[in-house]
Amino acid sequence: MMPHKQTEFIHTGQEIDPATQAVTPPIYRATTYHQADPWNPPTYDYARSGNPTRHAFEAAMASLEHGSRGMAFSSGMAALTAAFMLFSQGDHLLVTRDCQGGTQRVLRGVFSRFGIHANYVDTEDLNALEAALTPKTKAILVENFSNPFLHVTDIARVSTWAHGHGLLVLVDNTFITPYLQNPLDLGADIVIHSATKMIGGHSDITAGVAVTKDEDLGRQLYFIQNACGAILSPDDAYMSLRGLHTLPVRMEQAQKTAQLLAQFLLTHQDVHTVYYPGLPSHPGHDVARDTMRGFGQMLTIRLHHAEQVPGMAEHLALARVGAGFGGTETIVSLPELHCHAALTPEERTERHITPDVVRISVGLESAADLIQDFQQALTASRL
Repeated sequence: MMPHKQTEFIHTGQEIDPATQAVTPPIYRATTYHQADPWNPPTYDYARSGNPTRHAFEAAMASLEHGSRGMAFSSGMAALTAAFMLFSQGDHLLVTRDCQGGTQRVLRGVFSRFGIHANYVDTEDLNALEAALTPKTKAILVENFSNPFLHVTDIARVSTWAHGHGLLVLVDNTFITPYLQNPLDLGADIVIHSATKMIGGHSDITAGVAVTKDEDLGRQLYFIQNACGAILSPDDAYMSLRGLHTLPVRMEQAQKTAQLLAQFLLTHQDVHTVYYPGLPSHPGHDVARDTMRGFGQMLTIRLHHAEQVPGMAEHLALARVGAGFGGTETIVSLPELHCHAALTPEERTERHITPDVVRISVGLESAADLIQDFQQALTASRL
């Protein structure tokens, strides 16, 4: 019998410890392990190459994402960087046009120096992808909900197209999490997370993870993880496991509130546009409804007047203002200053990331309290 999602997240990675019968995996901080028979080395020999606590989290993520192997890293960007290191000089990548600024920063500022280049394309449009394809294109990186405008890419459709051209498909599943979608089931080859966000869930760890669909790709990515060493610490691996166990209840509550907040803001006189796939008016609503198990806790708004944004941010009493997302508290971000600060002003303008745009990560506060907070902040900031 297949368990419900809530049960799966509680018990995956929560096996009883064989040494002590503890119901949670212990934290192993050891960096080296005794080898009684060095000619037949044990599973664990050195902490960079493997750690029991980290392995428990990696195995849990591989299972929850329906993959063959998981690798946990010191941050989401470390996981993404390791995935980019699968490619070589002269290779070309296609990337969701409306993606997080850190992805563009590392591709432009680091990998371009090694001869790996990228084009940013509307991944909802197969004609645009076809037009951007080159003989050197090796992979496509998709954000299933893009950042910050929450464009929805049909992973199955894009994967079919990409595999027809011999491309690997990488999906950043940070916004959605394996609770709401499993991109590997839809054709993706690698799924990447900033586990700092929804998986950790409490704004108190930094972590990343990559899960591969097949074992051979997993071996290649593990080689990079071990060779370069951007591994997740045992303590953060333990906290990430804890976050997984509460992810279903957090996500269910937060996305219910996000839906109510989006509906409130949709009719607010100070709000020009609400970007939330849970709204039937959102262009990606049907794809999200058909390929996901929910619409998530992220939404973005555009105000009528950019001059109102600083006042709104100043007057918010419950929501916090900052660069992160995915915590128990509601976090308001200003994309031009936070998640897309790495772009040039021209690039931000081209992507419509202007001073009137506000991204909201909905937390676990009462929906009524949160709506009231945004109401009073918008009123107080009115010109």
